[in-house]
Amino acid sequence: MGFLVSGMATICLFAMISMIFKDVGIGVLFNFDAFLIVIGGTATALLIGFPVKRITATIHDLIATFRSVGTREDITQEIVRIARMHRKSELRKLEASISDTKDAFLKIGINMLLNGYKSEEIRNTMEREMATRIIDLNLSQNVLMTMARLTPSFGLAGTVISLIKIFRHFQSFETVIPIMAIALMSTFYGVFLSNLILLPLSAKIKERAILCEELMQMTVEGIVEINKGEYPLKIEEKLLGCSDADTERYVVKNINALRSAKSLN
Repeated sequence: MGFLVSGMATICLFAMISMIFKDVGIGVLFNFDAFLIVIGGTATALLIGFPVKRITATIHDLIATFRSVGTREDITQEIVRIARMHRKSELRKLEASISDTKDAFLKIGINMLLNGYKSEEIRNTMEREMATRIIDLNLSQNVLMTMARLTPSFGLAGTVISLIKIFRHFQSFETVIPIMAIALMSTFYGVFLSNLILLPLSAKIKERAILCEELMQMTVEGIVEINKGEYPLKIEEKLLGCSDADTERYVVKNINALRSAKSLN
């Protein structure tokens, strides 16, 4: 399924590129001055609006979005495996499993189990960590959304600057028309970067934040149940059942919202 979607996206991209290049010279499309105005202006505005640390964190979050976050089933099986070791008091084996665990959030839970924290302390600590991570992702999305708003504006600014130069050195319509085409490329770059790159990347980070929140909430519930000494199979049923119940509540909530909107209309 993923291969099919990637293939369709590639076909659409090539179709769009072919339409752009149709009857237009490559030299017109690649204008370094216009590109520099859009990129330089956006970069300067970002440095004014955000600290360098936040911009760096956004880059790291973007790279992370292209890695899998796992599934509910994967997290559930991992928690059940930990529950079995904890119930058998295989603490050394549980401690050794930390290095094999890829999920950094789950590692926090395992460490707290080994250190004998109470269930309430585990829940509070892990939920604070979860909130911090979700906030970081939302801040990264805010950076990308800001860039998506800035690039069309600087593209338009580049076009205006070029038009000023044109009318200042106006000689004839024959000389103005080619320069006008180049001037409009600034707007094209701004719109292109905003809608084809920055907005999709922002949506990708938003989706990751939602998925991570769901999986981390499952992890918190699982670790707390392990600490309470619950049976592994019962933990598995609770986690998968909890996820399904959350999904059902979300669907019912949206249906009720749609009904209320229709009644208002």
